[in-house]
Amino acid sequence: MSEPIPELQKIDVKFGIGAPADADWDALLSIFSRWRLEEGEEILDLADYSHVPEAPSIILVSKLWQFGVDFSRGSGSSRPEGWAGFFFSNRKGLEGDPADRLRSVLAKALGKIQRLCGEKEFPPDVTVDCGKVEISFNDRLLTPNTDAMDTSLRPALENALATLYGEDGFELVREDDPGRRLGYYARAAEDDLDPAAAISKLS
Repeated sequence: MSEPIPELQKIDVKFGIGAPADADWDALLSIFSRWRLEEGEEILDLADYSHVPEAPSIILVSKLWQFGVDFSRGSGSSRPEGWAGFFFSNRKGLEGDPADRLRSVLAKALGKIQRLCGEKEFPPDVTVDCGKVEISFNDRLLTPNTDAMDTSLRPALENALATLYGEDGFELVREDDPGRRLGYYARAAEDDLDPAAAISKLS
């Protein structure tokens, strides 16, 4: 059985990154401090939670979204603990069918990542892995982590990921802990996708 398809708004995505242990993450504080002064994004706060286990580390908070670097656990039992990535958390403003909304959030995340990587302070030894992504639905009441909700949302998720990686171009693993949010980890068969190329596929 499936559940009615919910009106998705709160969707989180996280793209993988590669970084040495001594990467200069304080550079993000400098970049985000400048971004938070810009108009139009309704930015509220800049926070550093690097001291909190299992939490995003450095985040820029807007009324519309959150964006930052995250070292917390990925989805599914096959994921190692503490994989690093840039995450984007959408709060509102999505339109269209579920696949359209998922594609929109993926594109928004990649747009922020592309801009961040282009900043002069960005650590040059940090690389983005667009072939590794986690997608989570950040509303436990609207999108519980159940088999029925998985049946409802998986086709839209696979549709959006196929736009990015191609049909049968990825593997998809669902979060298997019912105590956690409904979430998925996807890994592309090919690893040569950069943010600019990924955005063009989603346009």
